Amino acid sequence: MPSLRPLLVLAALTLPAGSAVAQEHDQMQMEMQPGADQMKVSVRSPADGSKITGDKVTLQVATTGFKSRCDLAGKPVQPGTGHYHVLLDKSLVDMYCGDKAVVSLTGMKPGAHTLTVVPAQNDHAEIEHNATSVKIDYDPSSPKPLAPSAPATGKPALKIISPKPGETVSGAFDVKVAVSNFDLTCDEMGKPGVPGHGHWHLNLDTMKGPMMGMMTMAAMSCERTLHASTAGLKPGSTHQLIALLADNGHAPLMPVIADSVEVRVK
Repeated sequence: MPSLRPLLVLAALTLPAGSAVAQEHDQMQMEMQPGADQMKVSVRSPADGSKITGDKVTLQVATTGFKSRCDLAGKPVQPGTGHYHVLLDKSLVDMYCGDKAVVSLTGMKPGAHTLTVVPAQNDHAEIEHNATSVKIDYDPSSPKPLAPSAPATGKPALKIISPKPGETVSGAFDVKVAVSNFDLTCDEMGKPGVPGHGHWHLNLDTMKGPMMGMMTMAAMSCERTLHASTAGLKPGSTHQLIALLADNGHAPLMPVIADSVEVRVK
């Protein structure tokens, strides 16, 4: 049974019906903006039933009815814009906005698996009835296991090192973090938990509200640098950039390990 800890992203598809998080997810599904029904996605490749022998699979994704923009994620909803989520066996991997989505199969058992692509608004509310799925046959010559957990040498820590508090940002900018006693693992996003492994999320202004700030999540990263944007934010406004560590399933570490800086939009 999946964890009932509050998730930061729409991993509610894996939660038991009736749970508090699932109820919030259902409520958000009903709060679609005008035109949301026109947001559709399709998987051009791989074809349903394809055999995959490598440790990654590349989805060729086509979107219709909206302009796919990751730079607006976590920002106010704008009709006609959004992105899409990719799930592996009903577990959220990441959000995407290009025509390609690369998904790691590291740690997956050989055999049948399902990849699902779901259109989502800027606030991550999914248009589930327009989701599309393909089944793959994972048949590697040598399955690649998840990396083992290293012995803990101290408590995990996270600090935003750029931008600096009070800095003015404009257009595209980088958020850089320093992470210690915690392994950032790209191949494990959406996979079973490994102690001391995970990634981090960038939220705007809050970690509270529906799905513990899910609506304001701008991006997630398995690297120490994340590309962010002021798109959708008013010039002259100030905002808190909040970075927090998350496990492979996108749940925040408990107790929450986070850091924040206030920046001004030029």
